[in-house]
Amino acid sequence: MSDDTLSTVPTPSGTPGDTPESEDSTSVEEAEPMSFRGKTARGLAILVVILIAGLWSYALWGPTKKTAPGVMSNPSFAQAAQVICTDAAGIISALPPAYSSPDAGARAEVIQQSNAALTIMLARLAAIAPSADQGKDAAMVQEWLGDWQTFMGDRERFVVALETDPYARFFVTMKDRRQVTEPVDFFAVYNDMPNCATPGDLA
Repeated sequence: MSDDTLSTVPTPSGTPGDTPESEDSTSVEEAEPMSFRGKTARGLAILVVILIAGLWSYALWGPTKKTAPGVMSNPSFAQAAQVICTDAAGIISALPPAYSSPDAGARAEVIQQSNAALTIMLARLAAIAPSADQGKDAAMVQEWLGDWQTFMGDRERFVVALETDPYARFFVTMKDRRQVTEPVDFFAVYNDMPNCATPGDLA
């Protein structure tokens, strides 16, 4: 094989054992201790990572459950109320929806029957409700029953309106710039007595 086919392997310049100046400077820089500014930045970065990990751990496994406003601390009233409201809900569900009635007279008659069941329900609830001066739970129950009575007044006025106007519309009293049915339903649902929410028979 001729010498022309041999590749030439480059050799580093300088005498054997010499180290290039750039490599020496790099080695010196790497060997230098970290500056105060560098240590501070590194410490802050580690602290941020720890804080983020802690926040995620707290969000996933920490005590993040909160009690919504309006939830009673003692469930005894809610448990008894749910039984009472279930009786009324059963009566109303057996009736045809008022909105499907063929005329105003039939609609008014169905609403009257529903109102009768709700009136009995509210009387039974009032009989087991604590008085407002017995604590926060009791005060919330009494306010809730008052809102329910307001809604019942709306339903009764609707029946009267249907007697003279077959196209009468159902209006709900406003409370704090929202329909009074909203706090009634909120209190019922969040205290585990869903059948004590307002019925949807007029919708």
